[in-house]
Amino acid sequence: MSSNALDSLIDSIHSRLDNVGRTLSLTTAGVTILVFLLPFIAVLIFALTQQEDPLPPPPGCRKLGLQRKSNFSDQYSKKYSQGGDPGTDNTGSPLWKVKALFIYPLKSCTGVELDKAEVIRTGLKYDRQFTLGQYVTGLPSLQGKVESEWNFVTQRTFPRLAKVETEIWVPDREAPGYSPDAEYVKNEGCLVIRFPFSPDVDFSIDGFKAYGRIFAAKLAGKPEPMVEFRVPFNPTKERIKKMKYKSENIKIWKDMPEALNMGCEVPEEVMAKLKYTLGVTNPLTLFRIDTTRYREVYKCAPKEKDVGFQTIIGMADSYPMHIMNLASVHHVASQLPKGSMKLNALRYRANVYITGPPAFSEDSWAKARIGNGTYHISCRTTRCKLPNVDPETGIADRNEPGTTMRKYRVIDKGSQSPCLGMQVTPLTEGEVKIGAEVELLEEGEHFFLKV
Repeated sequence: MSSNALDSLIDSIHSRLDNVGRTLSLTTAGVTILVFLLPFIAVLIFALTQQEDPLPPPPGCRKLGLQRKSNFSDQYSKKYSQGGDPGTDNTGSPLWKVKALFIYPLKSCTGVELDKAEVIRTGLKYDRQFTLGQYVTGLPSLQGKVESEWNFVTQRTFPRLAKVETEIWVPDREAPGYSPDAEYVKNEGCLVIRFPFSPDVDFSIDGFKAYGRIFAAKLAGKPEPMVEFRVPFNPTKERIKKMKYKSENIKIWKDMPEALNMGCEVPEEVMAKLKYTLGVTNPLTLFRIDTTRYREVYKCAPKEKDVGFQTIIGMADSYPMHIMNLASVHHVASQLPKGSMKLNALRYRANVYITGPPAFSEDSWAKARIGNGTYHISCRTTRCKLPNVDPETGIADRNEPGTTMRKYRVIDKGSQSPCLGMQVTPLTEGEVKIGAEVELLEEGEHFFLKV
């Protein structure tokens, strides 16, 4: 072999050895990276396996509510701050009209937005038929007597209720699994309750699983994992007997209606998680208004001798319905201190939001037509500190918008509470829809009645 050939062979061998070395180096680096990433890959895979599948749809039922973009998505637009005279625009559409509709099946929790709603004696159907109640024991009297009672809970004291989601599922002959004998069909549908709950994380197997559930929730775009349960909307006598419901009194302000304690429908571990989420330390349960014992409303409601019926409600504070003029909310927002948050009108938890009338013109309304229905505008809505709770975060502000409203909206003689919105009694049953025309029929004086 010549010297040149030998040199060429040696160079070739060196070149191949260099390639092998680089390959080995790259492979080693890849293995190192893979070994480093393995725990994260394992956590990701584990997290995906820990996602709790939502309960299947109740057989024979469909979900009630808006199936598209919210009608309230542009609520902050300045065009809603300017009210005007009633009438129609150049296309024939009413200038005063219904902007959005909401029901709140479980008192003080999130609402369900609708395109149309059935109006019944108690207000919008499905609205405020349920409430959570805690068992409160008072201090001993001078005689040593101790009294305990169920007391309703709201965002006033438990702001995290704003994070409790609700759904209503109603019977539908076109829904999969429909049968007149299907359990939830017989019970007029069901109420789904869903709430955030982050389990404790530690270095145990259960703690690792909890971390997986939290990570899975983050991947799904939710800040926390959700826990879900459902109860029949209007349980039959057979269901009440089978599940051994209790009929108990629950205090709602000064009322003590006898209602159905539905705690037997909620697994103990689920109720324990709900208590933890809300920060409730007392015993907690779920109540439904007894449909044979609706609460009667007097105060400023229309008299039975005048309208032919006695006003009734479920678990609402005072009256069947609540309406809100969006221009009035915009006016309050304009008075907030600089740098304040946007004032979400959902803080006021109205059923019917209307646009068109000038701000606060509703203060003097006495009777109105909304769509084809007629409504008695019973009184102004005196506001507590609940609107200070942000419905999106469940966090209560110490001052606003309450402080601003107290500066210029304490307008009911005899009350020191600011007013915004109107309490309403439907005079006719029927239906109300998005876009329905609003017409003022009568004006009158309003005043505060404590009892």
